[in-house]
Amino acid sequence: MKTMDKKIKRRFSLRPMVVVLLGFLVVMLVGAFLLALPISNTDGKWMSFTHAIFWAMNGVCGTGLVVTPTALSYTGFGQAILLILIQFGGLGFMTMATFVFIIIGKRITLKDRLAIQEALGQDQIKGVVRLVRNIIIMTLVIELVGAAALTPFFCVKNGAIGVWQALFTSISAFCNAGFDILGRVGNEYGSLSDYNGNAGIILIVALIAILGSFGFPVIDDILKCRFRYKRYRFHTKAVLIVSLSIMTFGTFFFLASEFDSPAMQGMNGGEKLLNSLFQSVTASSTAGYSTLDQTKLSSSGMIMSAVIMFIGSSPCSTGGGIKTTTFAVLVLMGWSGLRGKDEICVGKHSISFKTGLRAVAVLMLGSALILTGVSIIGATDGITPVGYMLYDTVSAFTTTGLSMGIVPSLSDAALYVLAVVMFIGRLGPLSIGMMFGKHDSVGIKYPAANIMIG
Repeated sequence: MKTMDKKIKRRFSLRPMVVVLLGFLVVMLVGAFLLALPISNTDGKWMSFTHAIFWAMNGVCGTGLVVTPTALSYTGFGQAILLILIQFGGLGFMTMATFVFIIIGKRITLKDRLAIQEALGQDQIKGVVRLVRNIIIMTLVIELVGAAALTPFFCVKNGAIGVWQALFTSISAFCNAGFDILGRVGNEYGSLSDYNGNAGIILIVALIAILGSFGFPVIDDILKCRFRYKRYRFHTKAVLIVSLSIMTFGTFFFLASEFDSPAMQGMNGGEKLLNSLFQSVTASSTAGYSTLDQTKLSSSGMIMSAVIMFIGSSPCSTGGGIKTTTFAVLVLMGWSGLRGKDEICVGKHSISFKTGLRAVAVLMLGSALILTGVSIIGATDGITPVGYMLYDTVSAFTTTGLSMGIVPSLSDAALYVLAVVMFIGRLGPLSIGMMFGKHDSVGIKYPAANIMIG
């Protein structure tokens, strides 16, 4: 028994990601308790355990799938707690913990640095503390500038409360959370739909969400190279090319598919282009804000939104999905296979076989998790259309928050399933799998086996 305990301890002590996982769970539980307090809720009552857990999980995962309208459900105190969870979820447990260590002067050990390295997806341990400092600075600057830019728009319409709405919206947008406190009676779950003709608000929120979706290393690289594209790292170039290509493609796709759909009824040409851009941005960055009623999208628009959400944002960002770089590697693998190549090449670079296998693993695990989630939800709530369940489950896995409006009517069991899906999606299915999987330390090579494909 003692031998088994030692093996278990040794196994998990070698996994820095376990620290991140436990950290997220602890913060989620504390947040759930605070959100459940009567002082947090406008009705002055204790929130149910299931709803509190679901809200807190949404917050730390930056998802935004809500069971009740945020603005009408929470008091100022409750909204502040939710915003703290959103900020924590956007930055990540190790980033926040390191920030606290820096403030109090605690020595950051090698084990801490290993955990930071894994949480931030860095190739080397050198410079991870400096990167954390830069992440905190970048986050504060972007969120405060975004809040300042949004304040005049919200204050003109809503008065002094517009300052709080602007700050909340800016933080939620950068963390790609999708929570909003703009709901009102008659449009409780409207998100930004009341402002779908306001180019200022739409473009500012879109820009903040895009910056959050690029990933902190990419922003850091752009600033260090002073916007000189040729000096960017290969990863930065790949993220920029893939992300902007998907957003551009999505914009024109939605413009064509939704031009005459009920979702854009009553809009002029300029407003349709603006809202097509935002639908593409909010899906690809997994921001979760919406200017269009998702239930009124055409079938092709709904499918494309789900596909773009599934691809998602970029590594080490505040967004979710399988990541743009994973999608790029999968496309390059397919292209190399069609050309009969033995390696994955792009330009004057080659991508390792190990990276390709990891991309395939992410695709398989993500797809399996979504299908499993939909199957379980369907078994517990068979009334909801399958398309709607699939859309919201993809949204949960990618921590997006776009919804077909089915969440408030789901059973407690279905909510727990969505909570697990979004939690795994936030930490990354590959990270979860590698944390519990067995790693071969000996480089044994086996003879090649021939198998026909296609």
